Order: sequence, then structure tokens, then C-alpha cells
Amino acid sequence: MLEEILDGNIQTVDFVKDWEESIKIASKPLLEKNIIEKKYVEAMIESIKKLGFYVVLRENLAMPHARPEEGAIDTGISLLKLKQPVNYGDEKVYIVIVLASKDSDSHTEILMKLVELFQDDESIEELIKAETVEEIRRIVGKY
Repeated sequence: MLEEILDGNIQTVDFVKDWEESIKIASKPLLEKNIIEKKYVEAMIESIKKLGFYVVLRENLAMPHARPEEGAIDTGISLLKLKQPVNYGDEKVYIVIVLASKDSDSHTEILMKLVELFQDDESIEELIKAETVEEIRRIVGKY
């Protein structure tokens, strides 16, 4: 399921200058597919500035998101894998997953699959070591 939802929405880069840039890059596929508006990206960044790094869900992984009314047109996710981690506060992050939901319900099934992935230490380690989009697709294809 995640493999289909992430189709065309997976990117890898060597490094980013800061967490804000990681969100902007991770959001690009969703912007290009009109799943989110530019104001959604701005809302994610502003939310973190206001509330702190609550988007770090586990070691090495952050999931920025905003409210549906802040620019989500549809429901979708994108994944950015960094070769060099970026700091989200005191945490080092290699995997940035942007979540967008057009309403309060439509992302529930996606979230359930993401939780399975997030709880699997072995898969997270594999994602961190992954070099290519194809490797990442194979790993997330289990969920």
C-alpha cells in the first residue's frame, strides 16, 4: 500500500542546509501533483517554529504535517531520504515524510501503515542505509 501511495513521491539527496529546507524539498512531489498548496509548506514550517520539533516521531524520522485547511487539496505522502542527517532540534533525522490530508479522516489508513513501518527498527535502519529510490520502494513495499 505505501509503495503505491509513494509512487513518484520518493526522493534522495545527499544533504540539506537545515530542517526547513528538508521540508521544502520533501514537499515538492506533493506540490507538483497538486496534493498541497505552497501555503501548506509554510504552515508546516510555522507550526514547528511555534510548537517545537513535535514532528520527530522516533529516532532518525520526522513527519511534518499541517491541518487540512492550511492548504491540503488531497491526501498523500512523500518521503525524502537524506544521506547526511539534518538536525530537528537536538534530534538527527535521515527520513522526512510529509503527510497531507484533505480532511480529518482520509489519512487514517495511511497512518496505520506508517505506524507499522515506524515501529519496525530493522526497516528504519534499511531506509537509512538505502542509496536509491528503488531500494526505498522495496522497503516500504512491505507495508
